[in-house]
Amino acid sequence: MNTEPRKKPMTYLMVAKRLLYVASLAALTACGGGGGDTPSSPPVAAVPAPVVQVGPGSWVVMGSSTAAGSGAPAGKGWVALLGAAHAINGAQVTNIAKGGSVSYEGLSANAPRPAGRPASDPAINIDQALSRKPVLLIVSYPTNDTSRGYSSDEIIGNLLAIRAQALAAGVPVLITSTLPRNLSDGQLAQMRTIDERLAVALGGCFVAVRQLLASADGRLASEYDSGDGVHPNERGHLLLQNQVSSKLNSGSCVKLTSR
Repeated sequence: MNTEPRKKPMTYLMVAKRLLYVASLAALTACGGGGGDTPSSPPVAAVPAPVVQVGPGSWVVMGSSTAAGSGAPAGKGWVALLGAAHAINGAQVTNIAKGGSVSYEGLSANAPRPAGRPASDPAINIDQALSRKPVLLIVSYPTNDTSRGYSSDEIIGNLLAIRAQALAAGVPVLITSTLPRNLSDGQLAQMRTIDERLAVALGGCFVAVRQLLASADGRLASEYDSGDGVHPNERGHLLLQNQVSSKLNSGSCVKLTSR
């Protein structure tokens, strides 16, 4: 007879508590100030969320300008394409992404932050997202934080805090990777580090896109560039939507159910 104690399944609340602890460690490290990474950056532990069924209902997307549709013709941004692709699942996609925003603006109004960082924006933050009673949340803050000089610990800590709050409310979360952008070599290296750490922390709920849109030097490839070196064009948005859809359809983060 097997006398080993049975492991209890990890619930959303348990995941949320662990994520809040990890995020708090990152926030403490980041409170010393400005951009760049330090050798003492804490590792991000893998904290998998339970795979749950997502039925018909509201999907909310929060993030910055690419999620808002910049670079693509009207109705051809990746979020609009996502809504059309998953209408069969009864998805009603609400997009609260805002151009120029950063992850600090997506935090809850009560979330702590270092001095000099932006306040939460009540029109686009996690509190606003959850007030819409979503069955799924997608978070996409790919490059603005890095371009402003925020550290990897700050960025990752903010994303995990947003995720933890959603999981505590019973809402599954996908987070997209960074995206290629015409930044410095050091900033491009930082974004690679962010993606590596998020991939470990998020597991099947991490959507890797950056490398698919990048040229050999890590910047936005010309065939996907809308012309500003920042935002993907229509082809880039379609590729991004395909990656998000593939992740959703894979069953590694959620299991979609139809009407």
